[in-house]
Amino acid sequence: MSDGELVFASMPAALIAFASSRGVPHDDLLRAAGFTPEALAAPDELVPYASLLSLWELLLERFPGEPIGLSYARATAMSVVSVVGLVGHVVRHSETLREGIAVYGRFCRLMDPHLRILVEERGEVVRLALEHEPRVVAMAEPIEMMVATLARFIALYLDGAARPIEAVFRHPRRHPPPLYEEALGAPARFEATATGLLYDARVLDAPLAGADPSVRDYLVRRAEQLLAARAAPASTAPLDARVRARIDDRLDRGDGDVDQERIARSLGMSTRSLQRALKDLGTSFTAQLDEVRRGKALDLLRRRDLALQEIAFLLGYGEPRHFYRSFRRWTGTTPGEYRRARVR
Repeated sequence: MSDGELVFASMPAALIAFASSRGVPHDDLLRAAGFTPEALAAPDELVPYASLLSLWELLLERFPGEPIGLSYARATAMSVVSVVGLVGHVVRHSETLREGIAVYGRFCRLMDPHLRILVEERGEVVRLALEHEPRVVAMAEPIEMMVATLARFIALYLDGAARPIEAVFRHPRRHPPPLYEEALGAPARFEATATGLLYDARVLDAPLAGADPSVRDYLVRRAEQLLAARAAPASTAPLDARVRARIDDRLDRGDGDVDQERIARSLGMSTRSLQRALKDLGTSFTAQLDEVRRGKALDLLRRRDLALQEIAFLLGYGEPRHFYRSFRRWTGTTPGEYRRARVR
């Protein structure tokens, strides 16, 4: 199984939580996804893309004819950024919708290897077209979920000022029209030539509420690193580099508990085999964690908006004093002294 067929565990985990709220037995959902309960406690683990397909198949079987996709979009509208992780945060801090869509198009394969979004400008109207693989397109419900989620995300971060002119779908209508209009904020048209949302083209250059360009720049660099690590063939990407990429990803997603067992599992290895393989390379998991923290610390200290205690937290330190001790070991100086000397 290649990294290209992996997704963040947060995505099937959110679907499992939604299905559980609809009465589907938790054990049935775990069995369909091929998960252990522990996997749900690690949202940034990389898990098989097939787990999402299996869960959608189960939902369609349990709720035939119901608007599962639209209902799921409503249920996750406020938490969609956390569900899609780093990619969502990059979009969230883009200055305009145009920029956000562009970075989403570049990095979306980090969270879903088959999702693509295209921007098609035609005079005063722009179409945000979504494309996916045939199995998902045939299910239709996950496609309706993606379109409705995108509409709600745009409305949320443009302060509710942007409503689609129209939503379009390639597949035939599955539910009563009012359900679509309520979920999408616009009328829906079916058996169209594309799937997506139509907006007034001016919406593309509207500013996203609460965006922080400095946060965006930092997250884009991290996303680029992950993309490069994910793209490297497993046979040529050194194990220590893949370990660092997994650690970096966990820290970027706000999970300070960088556990060796979880990292090993995300690489398809046992903890013992990971330890042995790193030892053969002349290194250790602790050394790789230390290297990632050092690099991130030097990067984060360039941001004046972050207090030293916040940086310690972002690096996964339970106590700021542990961060200060590590930083002095790395550089021979304290974080505060380093910032005053180098950051103007």
